[in-house]
Amino acid sequence: MKEMKIVSEHFLENPYGLLGVVIAIVICAIVFFINRRIGRKKRLFDERYYLKANRAKARAWDAMLIIYLIAWFVVIIFDGISFSFFLLTALYVLHNVTLIITTHYFSEEF
Repeated sequence: MKEMKIVSEHFLENPYGLLGVVIAIVICAIVFFINRRIGRKKRLFDERYYLKANRAKARAWDAMLIIYLIAWFVVIIFDGISFSFFLLTALYVLHNVTLIITTHYFSEEF
């Protein structure tokens, strides 16, 4: 009987590779807060900024929907119905559930 593995052998050989992701997240958070502080001092975050940012996020959301669907087909073709397929399915479902929740929240606000 084949033994089921929880993590990949590559990860077990070098678990410190994940440290790079953690360091990147910390650096991004630091840069975000520094940028935010400088922007507030220069009064960069006005109504126009928020309007443009919201439009950009909406287009990025639409693009991610298409990217998820393309990735879904690629995973099915090359990897079959496996963990990757179910991971992408879960991300796709969460993507749409958050859209439903935020749409409901903002429709009640106005």
